[in-house]
Order: sequence, then C-alpha cells, then structure tokens
Amino acid sequence: MKGLMELYNREEIERLFSESRLISLLMNKYQLTPIEKTMNKNQVLVEEGEENEQVYFIKRGIVAFTQDENIFGFEKEGHFLGLETFLFNDIQPYTIVAMEKVEVLLFVKEEIMDILMGLQEGWLYLYLLNQAEQKRVQKSCLHLHLKGSNRSKKMLIDLAKNFGQLDGEAIVLPSCFSKKTVISYFGLSFNTGKTLLEKLQREGFLLQSNKAKQFRINKDYC
Repeated sequence: MKGLMELYNREEIERLFSESRLISLLMNKYQLTPIEKTMNKNQVLVEEGEENEQVYFIKRGIVAFTQDENIFGFEKEGHFLGLETFLFNDIQPYTIVAMEKVEVLLFVKEEIMDILMGLQEGWLYLYLLNQAEQKRVQKSCLHLHLKGSNRSKKMLIDLAKNFGQLDGEAIVLPSCFSKKTVISYFGLSFNTGKTLLEKLQREGFLLQSNKAKQFRINKDYC
C-alpha cells in the first residue's frame, strides 16, 4: 500500500481513484448489473447495527446519517454508501435514511470487493472512501467543540458549500433541509434551535425567504 501511495501525489490519487471513476469501472469494464431502486422520503437504506452486505451508489437525491436517532451528516448524488465498512467488519455503524426521493444503484458488496482486491491499485479506491468517512466523523467532532451560534453558523456554512445553490445574495439549501432536520443536525431541542435561527436572521446570517421552509444563507458568510 505504501509503495503504491508513493507513485502518486494527493491530487492524482483523488483524480484517478475517485468515486466517479469507480462507478465507471464497475459498470463499464466489469459490467456489473446493479439493481436500480427508488427510496422514498424517510425510508431507511441501512440500519445501524445490522450486517450490511450491500453497497449503494446515489444517482439522485440526498441522504442523512444518523446515530442513536441523531443526525450527524449528509451525502448526495455521485457517492457510494456501504464500502466504509470494508475492513472485515460488515456491521453498519450508523443508519442511512433518505431525506427525499432518492435513486440508487444497489450492488453486492462481495462482488465489488472481489474486483478491487484483484487490482493492484484497488486499495486506493478504498483508501479514498475511508478518508471521506474519517473526514465526516472528524467534522462532526469539530462541530461539537464549537459553542452556541458559532457552531450553528459553521454547520450551516458547510451545508451551503456542499448542498446549496447560489440565488442572488443567498445560498439556498434544498427543500429537504427542513427546520426540524437542521435543528436535529445542530443537536438542539426544537425550541432552542428555533430561537437560535431567529437570532441568526436578526444578525443577517440567514436571509428572509418567501418560502417558509427554505434556508437562505447570506453568501457573504460562505
């Protein structure tokens, strides 16, 4: 593994062994035939604590990661779910739930692993997936060390950068990011979170919206 890593710099690894390259490899070169599946809003893809022998690739939509019913992260189209448990541990560490209608490709994990283990550079795909997983956990831990409105602002800025779309002076989050979902992501009670969001509006961090459920984050903060 170390020898392979020395052949590439970080930018080359991220470009050559990206998830878009991996899905192309599986579908085109090895001609795997995944099951196409549509998941409805709030439908669970994978349950925390269960054995997970499947791998999902998100074609469209956004999912949330929850642990002990608390939301700690999100993912969108173009990403794999399920390969983060590849190190001889098929027990799912958290629940993955659809935040809206989600279209996925469903693979058998063993088939993907057989292909990757047969490639000299197969570990590099898994390395990047593992790095992404570690970053998700680290980001969640960093958020916990921030306090009050600073934590909420940082979390909203991250959501804006990863999921938002520019609309005038604001970056708008998709409608699936409801007030209840965002407050749960903050780790606050609904009443406390509602008060905090009102404070962020008064400060100009959150901008007014004609749509009651829409988050509009002032682009000057992002």
